[in-house]
Amino acid sequence: MEELIENNNWQIQDLFQEYNSINQRSNEQLSNLLQRVYSSLNEEQELDFNFNNFTSSPELLYEDLIFLCLKVKGYFSYYPRPAQLLAVIELYNHNFNQGRLAQIYTGEGKTLIIAMLAILLNQKKQSNVDVVTSSPVLATRDAEQLKEFYSSFSVTVSHNIGGSKSITKGMLPCYNSKVVYGDPHSFQADILRHEYQERGTMGNRKQEYIIVDEVDSMLIDGNSNKTLLSSPLPGMLDLTKVLRLIWDEICKAESNLSTEKKVMIIDEENYYSVDLKEYVESTLNLQLKDVLNEFIPKYRLNYIEFMKKTWIENAIQAKYNLHEDCHYKIENNNVRIIDFQNTGVIHKNNMQWEKGLHQFVQLKHNLPISPISINTNYLSNITFFKRYKNKILGLTGTLGSQVTQNLLAKQYNLDFVFMPPYKKRQLKEELGYAALKEKEWKDTILQAVQQQMNNKRAVLIINRTIQDVNKIQLHLQNYNLKSVVYYDDSQQIDHDIKPNSLIIATNLAGRGTDLITNEELEDNGGLHVIMSFLPRNIRIQQQGFGRTGRQGKKGTAQLIVNYEENLYVGQLKLNTIEDVKAYYIRNVNTTFTTLDLLVYLRNFNEKFYSDEIELEMKRLENEDRCFERFCRIAKSMVCFNENHAAFKALEEKWGLYLEEHQETGLKENEIETILNQNDSQNPKYLILQGLERDNLDMFRRAIQIQENDPSAYYYQGFYEIKQKNFQQGIQSLQKAKELFQNKIDDEKGFSTAFKLNRSQIEQFSKKLEEIRQSNNEEQTQMLPQLDLEMNSFQQSNEINQDNHNNISNIQNNTSNQEIQQDVNNQNIQNQNQNNQQKLDNSDSKAKNHIKVYEQLIQNINETLNTFNTFNPEKENIDVNWALLHFNEKNEDGDEKMSSKDKQEVINDGPLPLLGKVIKTKKERKKKKWWQYLAMFVIGAVQFVVGCAISALTCGAALPIGKTFIIGGISDMVYSVAAAWKGLNIDWGAWGQNKMINIASALVLAGPSGIKEALQIGGQAFQTIKQIGINEFLDQIPTVTADGLKKAGFWLSDLDKVNIQNQYQTLHMIQETALRTQNYHQILNLATEVIGDQVQNGTISESTGQNLYDLINQCFQQSKGTVKGFQNSFCELTKKYIKLQIAKCKTKKQEENLKQEVEEIQNIMGYKAKFKNINYMKQHQIMKLSNFQKFVQIIYSKDIELQKKILTLDLYFEKLCNPQNVNQQITSINIQKYLNSNFDINDQDIQDECNNVKIADEISMNRLYQKVIRPEIMDICNIFSDKCQFIEPIEIIFEEQYQAHSNAHIERFKLQNQQLFNLQQQMQNQVSTQQIEQIEQQLKQIFGQEPKQLVQNVINYMKNQQMINDDGITVSNQFMNQFKNFLNQQNYCSQKIQIMESAMQSTLQELENLRKTRKPFAKALIEAVEIEIIDEIEKYIFKSRIKKQDKILTSQYE
Repeated sequence: MEELIENNNWQIQDLFQEYNSINQRSNEQLSNLLQRVYSSLNEEQELDFNFNNFTSSPELLYEDLIFLCLKVKGYFSYYPRPAQLLAVIELYNHNFNQGRLAQIYTGEGKTLIIAMLAILLNQKKQSNVDVVTSSPVLATRDAEQLKEFYSSFSVTVSHNIGGSKSITKGMLPCYNSKVVYGDPHSFQADILRHEYQERGTMGNRKQEYIIVDEVDSMLIDGNSNKTLLSSPLPGMLDLTKVLRLIWDEICKAESNLSTEKKVMIIDEENYYSVDLKEYVESTLNLQLKDVLNEFIPKYRLNYIEFMKKTWIENAIQAKYNLHEDCHYKIENNNVRIIDFQNTGVIHKNNMQWEKGLHQFVQLKHNLPISPISINTNYLSNITFFKRYKNKILGLTGTLGSQVTQNLLAKQYNLDFVFMPPYKKRQLKEELGYAALKEKEWKDTILQAVQQQMNNKRAVLIINRTIQDVNKIQLHLQNYNLKSVVYYDDSQQIDHDIKPNSLIIATNLAGRGTDLITNEELEDNGGLHVIMSFLPRNIRIQQQGFGRTGRQGKKGTAQLIVNYEENLYVGQLKLNTIEDVKAYYIRNVNTTFTTLDLLVYLRNFNEKFYSDEIELEMKRLENEDRCFERFCRIAKSMVCFNENHAAFKALEEKWGLYLEEHQETGLKENEIETILNQNDSQNPKYLILQGLERDNLDMFRRAIQIQENDPSAYYYQGFYEIKQKNFQQGIQSLQKAKELFQNKIDDEKGFSTAFKLNRSQIEQFSKKLEEIRQSNNEEQTQMLPQLDLEMNSFQQSNEINQDNHNNISNIQNNTSNQEIQQDVNNQNIQNQNQNNQQKLDNSDSKAKNHIKVYEQLIQNINETLNTFNTFNPEKENIDVNWALLHFNEKNEDGDEKMSSKDKQEVINDGPLPLLGKVIKTKKERKKKKWWQYLAMFVIGAVQFVVGCAISALTCGAALPIGKTFIIGGISDMVYSVAAAWKGLNIDWGAWGQNKMINIASALVLAGPSGIKEALQIGGQAFQTIKQIGINEFLDQIPTVTADGLKKAGFWLSDLDKVNIQNQYQTLHMIQETALRTQNYHQILNLATEVIGDQVQNGTISESTGQNLYDLINQCFQQSKGTVKGFQNSFCELTKKYIKLQIAKCKTKKQEENLKQEVEEIQNIMGYKAKFKNINYMKQHQIMKLSNFQKFVQIIYSKDIELQKKILTLDLYFEKLCNPQNVNQQITSINIQKYLNSNFDINDQDIQDECNNVKIADEISMNRLYQKVIRPEIMDICNIFSDKCQFIEPIEIIFEEQYQAHSNAHIERFKLQNQQLFNLQQQMQNQVSTQQIEQIEQQLKQIFGQEPKQLVQNVINYMKNQQMINDDGITVSNQFMNQFKNFLNQQNYCSQKIQIMESAMQSTLQELENLRKTRKPFAKALIEAVEIEIIDEIEKYIFKSRIKKQDKILTSQYE
């Protein structure tokens, strides 16, 4: 055991020796701590196993590390390595005002390091932790695999990948966890949903600490990445016609194009050249004027004007500078962007280039073109990470050069730590090579691979692009070298590699790909890595080389690059290779290789590349700030949730401004002006507003802006029909039909023109390729003749020497040529088939668009046919709405693509709803004499009953009796008159009228439906106005299934179907909930059921959202159990259906129903008077329940008062006798003072209470300032007589300075004693000098009074505005400014060290103070609540009930 401990100590000493070397600092205290921890762990049988939790201190102590290691051993069956524990400690103990990044080599177990760090941050610092990984796959894997490990510490963990797909509104369950894993995109998207779209996605969870895995990828290489929540903008679909014209003009000009991108134009006998951009722009202007003028909406002309130059530049970029399998990959008719310069990642289909570039690449390959999108809401990576301020912690395999580190430190306020590996690296970098030509480059790689294969080693070749992968794979195949290709995350490769394994990959394999070598391969030298390109910085190169030599294993790596492909002079003004060589000789060295040149240029230009990144970061931050300002202004102008269409209109204005000024720079002060402009309004949003508000005028305004908009005419027609303006409605629908037919003609015409242009362009391209091939063949025939003439003697010797080999090679070459010719022919045939298929795809898109217009025309025809047979005397017309739904598949069976194409038209229209005209017959009843007799008898019965009530109750119920008498006489008179005139009695209208007239008379004996309505109306009308619809739903009394049937008896057939569909959907959800025993799955399963019903057309999208809100309400009331959900669901569902039936009967929304309840309330008569007092009391109690909460909010925002209270608390805690303080500072003592000074009967106080509006922030703040705050301030002034401190930080810093000074005194005393003993023994004069030196230092350190010293420091920091007004938070630059202050003073190094460490401890204590409430603050608020707030609540309640009682009494008297 002693030998094991000794070996472990030596290992830790070696670890710290290398750690101190690479970090240029030492930490003996930390080294001793680790040695103590691992000595204790090795003596496990002697270890005290009372370590059952972390200590309460935020500092990381020995006991914490022991507990952590024991838990790791219990779960993983091994202790964390010293290097891992060291990394955790270094990251945990980051500087208070800075984040920290750690360079940790690959293979060192970063997954465990992150988990241990997250647990410590949560448990010790009581902070939420977000763990950001490089991909969603890693986030899901780590969160699920480590769930039990986290659970062993009572830490909840989850991931946020894909959560928003199943839950569109409300908090995602993952954010209930303390630790959340995810990729940057998922976090950023959820932030946008939570803050911008106000969905409540993240609940109240705070973003505190972030741990970033592979920080270099996300902070530097991913700096320009930003997350967008895309939503289609209406009115953009027609702009694809402009893009097609631009593309076709460029393709047509290619035959006359020079190498300098000049178009050669022949004009009669003269010819001249024009820049390609200018040529395309001039032709486009002509097309816009002559051809597209009728097809492009006028409100888009300004957008086209400022975007056309950018579109033309992007079209040229797509045509000549972007290449397949380099910049992008084509897969399933989609363009997938490749980050070939950095990560090698092939992005998913949801990532697209902006400003038409993506569409031009689609046109380049004859793919279906996507509509143009405009960015409106986004969040960049840099702003996302900066949200965490000084709490960014990160791990990476490579931090890169000093240039990269400086950029990270400057942008994110970070410092760095470099961790040594637990085993010494055995990676050997072999001499690299730069080939001058491509053939030499491929041959050199071939030779290197063959050499390693002969030694039975494995080889990984990392390339820049997929093109290079294919080139090298084909070249190696010619020499019978089989390989595995890897360039996409979706590909599966065997990570266990064996001798003679060969992997050819993109730079995707250079990041996070763990290749495991077996024992035989290790014996042969391990894995050999070849990078076939020179990475743009040393960091990417180190990552690639880091695939081998991991965890102490063997490995080699080298660069073999193509000189021409990797030569980049950047900022150096050098024109030729000779200029580059001369510059290198003049500035670096006279001896060099071609690879030396490339590496030098790469490293030289990295500083300029870093400057470009920094400028890009500033641009992105400015865009994010402008977006935040847009959000604030737009949401102050329009309510996001209540008027969504109007908000979307503002959003488009912002998006257009962003597109126009993104390159030149956005300005925050221009945004409000842009949003208030009324020019070029998009009429599509007026259509959406008309549908939202049921407002016919909106459609008419849209038509005024765009006269040929079929959607506006379509909805105008149906709304005119809805308002019984049948003739106008028919005319509007006929106009819409005409315009939809024009759309069909346009689609067909442009589709035909596009095909013709494609055919012409392909014929020209084919001829151009034939000419190029012919030229190549001529060169191939000529070159051997030149070689023979120049090297005839040498070649004849070669022929004589290797005749057999040459003959074999000639035969092989002939065979290879034949094979290659067959392959070329097959490729041409496949290319033709692909082109035809892509043309068909483009044609299919047009056909799918046309199908939408055809269905709308069919719908209009059906409506018009309905009116052809409509008899207004015998029939009624109603308008109903349904979602525009398609069930049929596309001709090629691609249902997904077909739906996507059709949805483009629906979104662009906009055409969210399909109008349906329902014709119903007016019921006519035969004249029957018994109805007059029945009416007369009913009237007579009412008359008799009314007389009896009046007589038997001695007049007590006279109003009720009088109502029956008047009603009875009226019915008898009406029955006689109706019989005389031969009129049919409308029993429905009679019953409805009777219900209103005798509501008070039937309240005790009427039908159950009337009883329920009166129970709903029993609430005082002021209370009803205050509550929302969910609370209104809760007020509905218990409903039975039989009651539902009775209530739904009088519904129309259409309404019955609608109600039945909703009930069926809810029934399906109930069955689903009964089948599952997992409470957390209920919401997801219910969401799937609702989604399916919406997709099937059973219920509308708005109904689906209502049902989702109902389910969410049940979920919240279920108390966390399946049974609780089922009970809550059953009761609320019946109430919901009851409410829907009431809506159908009245054709009114919930708000209108609430208004009717108020009216019923006023009709209820005397019974209501006695109920209203009780209801009013309940209402006032409900309102007053929020009074204390509002006061606490205002109190917590009172910065001056909070600072004063905290200062007193710190004074009592640190500078007073605890026993005396505990006796004086109690809520009882404070209550006594308040009781003697605060009088609720004071007229001024009562006046303020009478005037206060509890829900109004300004009114509540006035009451707080006038009544509550003065009392609290008086108490604070009484207790602060002896406290001379103003700032909380001053008290803490004085205590910490004393503590750190005393610790130094003890060390000085010990050192002094040792020197004195040494002097006594050796009588050495040197010791006397050392003692005097120590005494001199002590005088300098303690020569100044600590209190005065602390005051000077704090006053200086306040003057520099480093301490915020609340006294508890400080500026991010606080420590830097503090160090500047110390450097300006004439202090010795020991005193500076004491003051720095004391200030670090002070800031840490301040951070902890924000999370706790001290004794004085606690006692004070308890006393105030009892003596002031409770008294105010009682007074307000009594005075307002008394006032309301007077009002009600006066009404009913």
